[in-house]
Amino acid sequence: MWLIVALLLAFLLLLLWASELPTLLSLLGTLFISAFLARFAGMFLFGRSTQAAMPATRATTQPKASGEKKEVSVIFGSQTGTAEMFAKTLVREGTRLGVSTKLIDVENYERGDLEYERLVIIVCATYGEGEPTDSMKEFHDWLMDDTRIPDEELRNVKYAVFGLGDRQYRYFCEEGIAVDRRMAELGAQRIYGLGCGDAGQNIEEEFDEWRRDLWPAVGCMLGIQLRQFTEEPVEPECRMKMWDASEEAPLPFPKLASVLEPTQRLPAWVPMVTNVELLRNTTERSTRHIELDIEGTIISYQSGDHLGILPHNTDAMVDAYLQILGLSGEDASQVFSLQDKTGKNVFPARVTVRTALKWYIDLAGHPKKSTLRAFAHFAKDPAEKEALLKLLLLEPQSMKEFAKLSAKLWNIHGFLRKYRSISLPLEFFLEMMPRIAPRYFSISSDLLSHPHSVSITAAIIQGGLCTGMLREMPCGEKIPVFVRKSKFHLPLRAKERPIVMIGPGTGVAPLIGFLHRRNAWKKRGNELGKAMLFFGCRRKDEDHIYSDFMRECLTNGTLSVLDVAYSREQEAKVYVQHRVRTREDEIWEILRDGGNLYLCGDAKYMAKDVEEALVEIVQKKAPMSEEEAKAYFVKLHENDHYLKDVWSSS
Repeated sequence: MWLIVALLLAFLLLLLWASELPTLLSLLGTLFISAFLARFAGMFLFGRSTQAAMPATRATTQPKASGEKKEVSVIFGSQTGTAEMFAKTLVREGTRLGVSTKLIDVENYERGDLEYERLVIIVCATYGEGEPTDSMKEFHDWLMDDTRIPDEELRNVKYAVFGLGDRQYRYFCEEGIAVDRRMAELGAQRIYGLGCGDAGQNIEEEFDEWRRDLWPAVGCMLGIQLRQFTEEPVEPECRMKMWDASEEAPLPFPKLASVLEPTQRLPAWVPMVTNVELLRNTTERSTRHIELDIEGTIISYQSGDHLGILPHNTDAMVDAYLQILGLSGEDASQVFSLQDKTGKNVFPARVTVRTALKWYIDLAGHPKKSTLRAFAHFAKDPAEKEALLKLLLLEPQSMKEFAKLSAKLWNIHGFLRKYRSISLPLEFFLEMMPRIAPRYFSISSDLLSHPHSVSITAAIIQGGLCTGMLREMPCGEKIPVFVRKSKFHLPLRAKERPIVMIGPGTGVAPLIGFLHRRNAWKKRGNELGKAMLFFGCRRKDEDHIYSDFMRECLTNGTLSVLDVAYSREQEAKVYVQHRVRTREDEIWEILRDGGNLYLCGDAKYMAKDVEEALVEIVQKKAPMSEEEAKAYFVKLHENDHYLKDVWSSS
């Protein structure tokens, strides 16, 4: 009965997509259908072998069992995998120190158990402009709920928090700060101060310093004498179990039913239909326009959302690791499952060793010190072991030498080739290596103008896992994707509202999507407000991407003003912030009249320089002081009149 109702809703949803009003209704309908059918699919389609691929049942307010827990729960909320890696480090260290620990992904945490925790250590990342990660959002909303009882609800709980962030963003470590503060408000007792790590600097060193003094506080709180660290190899936390070849999962991710909205755990497999170079007259750099065919899926999006892509390692990379690990072709074809100490599968399904290395393990990234430190204990040559451990010390000289060597060796494979006496058990290698995290790209199309496709603009990064894969991928090949909704959208109910858009380089991608949406609105007879676009690149004949489309929009009235900064066509470099200053009257008029401001691109330099120019404009035109002008933009941001889609390259 429920399945029939859900299918009828899905059918109605597809019929409604053709018009503007139902775009909003479709999002709500999709959420309902996906939530219901994901549970149905998990029960009847995938079975036990893919259990780990499905989200755990959401927590109720009742704990599984009453009574205080004896173990220390280490809970992580991760976006790129770093918070998860730090949490695993704490669990392994706790075990070696004689502390009973349990690793928990916050997405699978029974939140009603929180008040029964004896000691909880929370490691959480901040996403974007002070937001929780995707996996952390439900826990965050539950914890911050006003119905929680202050000073009472968590009065028996002890805790510590380490937050991850990036100082290039305005709200550095906001999620860690918020969780730490809220735990205290609910009566929990902090046993050790909040730690904050900066991804743009030395986040591993900051975490190492924090956890070094954390453990004495844990021992004191538990009333136990911690064991001394030993130089013996760390025992694997996970256990490998071999299976018959017939047990292998047919795909690295479960195949998605066509009536489900794709997610990170259940992505849609869609073919690439366009893969073209956007730059001209240069071989030094590459930026590609990628278009994917989404017909037959229930993917819904609008310009400003992000496309999540689940990349994979190349076969050549996998072969190189198989060789360095001493594994044969027969070994690589073995079907296995990897289970943690609670019996849960680490990977989404029973897969071959080759599939695990290709789809789940990040083989291309720069190595983390914690991973190398664990691997060093498996070196058979004492001199190699000593040399590697010395390289990983927190001393300034060691840190300098490590940075230099890491840039040269690039990834774990390079280090294993240099320190050849390291002999790793396969299960420990798979346990310790970071997982492949989804890569997110701003969508440069819009569903109103591209109902059967989605496009992104990808700057190819040397050694980059995902962009390297996209560069070489032929049209017709399928990749797993999903959409992450954002707030970086045009005002659907105020099409006549004037807007200012600023996005140099690939930062223009979502703004190109905006122009596609405005084109669709214009064709439907909607009256549009003034639209200014500031774009920046090096040279007109080299990297002015989407130039023809920009001129087309300028001609048909979709775009009112196009102002381009070519930084290297004259002796003095000109950037978008310089062009913004020349249009102060027009910009102030739009802001004063309640328009929207959109900024997209590099957070480290461009965003700061543009904001400085905007503050100067408001100071001059309002007029007001610098502090008042900065507060003015904070208020615009809070009221969704100033929206940013910025990222850090660190």
